[in-house]
Amino acid sequence: MTTAPTDRQVRNIIWKEIHSCYNHAKERGTILGPEPKTKRWQFNPEHFAFGFATRNYDATAFQGIHAPHLLIIVDEGAGIAPAIWEGIYSCLRGGHSRLLVIGNPTTVEGEFFNAFTSPNWASMHISAFETPNVISGKAIVPGLVTAEDIENAREDWGEGSPLWTSRILGQFPDTMENTLITISMVTNAGQGIWTAAEMAEIDPDEPEEIGADLARYGSDESVFICRRGILAHDMEVFGAKDLGSTGIMYAAGRLKNFILKHYDSRKKPMKVRCDAVGLGGGVPDRLRELQKIGDLPRTVQIIDMNAGSKAHNDKKYYQADAEWYDGLALRFKNEAAIGPVFANKRVVGQLSGRKYTVLSDGRYKLESKEEIRKRGGKSPDYADAIAMAFAPESGPIRKAPAPVGVGGSYWMRR
Repeated sequence: MTTAPTDRQVRNIIWKEIHSCYNHAKERGTILGPEPKTKRWQFNPEHFAFGFATRNYDATAFQGIHAPHLLIIVDEGAGIAPAIWEGIYSCLRGGHSRLLVIGNPTTVEGEFFNAFTSPNWASMHISAFETPNVISGKAIVPGLVTAEDIENAREDWGEGSPLWTSRILGQFPDTMENTLITISMVTNAGQGIWTAAEMAEIDPDEPEEIGADLARYGSDESVFICRRGILAHDMEVFGAKDLGSTGIMYAAGRLKNFILKHYDSRKKPMKVRCDAVGLGGGVPDRLRELQKIGDLPRTVQIIDMNAGSKAHNDKKYYQADAEWYDGLALRFKNEAAIGPVFANKRVVGQLSGRKYTVLSDGRYKLESKEEIRKRGGKSPDYADAIAMAFAPESGPIRKAPAPVGVGGSYWMRR
């Protein structure tokens, strides 16, 4: 029996490998029994393999699963809920039952972490430096980590960071304190193979929504994120160096094209949540000018986003950005934010690396970009764009301006 936190992980990781092994053996002239189905492999009424997801956190899903010889394979062990572990253990009766758990050491709590401190488990850590592609210096196993991947991780995350410790060294990080979003939250949200057909089935009737963070300094990056309902499915990135002398106009032009790429007039109005601080402040105004002359649909709602503005719940959050990030963390916990965007390494690093403090009045305050730079980190441009894409509006929504020659107010509040 195989299981993982989501059905996507079961189908596209574990059972994808099972089908691949079957087909490779068949190509070499060895038939390993009947051909496996999507998530089931039946040899005879008494011998079979099957897979299912544990996303519903229902331990009763394991009831009745008993056999004289039982092997349970759990993938993404760090993402398995406590109730599901109870169900798994209930199946392991008799001397010929075995449990194999595989996962990334992305959290320092839970049953997966406990297994590495218990004498009842045989455990091992596999570092990226110990994998075939890195040892040989060539791609022996397609898709497995390479030496280039390690160097990119060194640059993006930095040696000694929690993400470097868990994803490269294969060790549990010393601590994950003072972060609202954990590594496992983000990696689970991006896990799997995202095909166009699969993504088309996720919230198909929801309007597209965009979060846009604009670059300010030489090493910063402008990042646009598009989501549809719970699915963050597209991202565009360009550096501050690309802005040149026409910064606002260039950025607004890139964002306009990104908007038109995803605009669908048949759906509810698209919302574009745009950074309205610094360079970003001129971009929303330019987009409204483009609406006024007819170069951008007037049904697109351009929303000014200010990370330093007052939070909706200002008794809990010092300012809006902490509220955005905490809301995103809740979405991750409820599987209400998923998609290929979360498989990006910089997205994982920035979302899980943003720290917070609790002020004397009990409110949450996110560390500033300047504080992140002081400890050797990079500006969290990817993370901020995602947080804005999923955030509630922090200020007034400006209606699209009327065409030239037509009067009317440009403002409304929501």
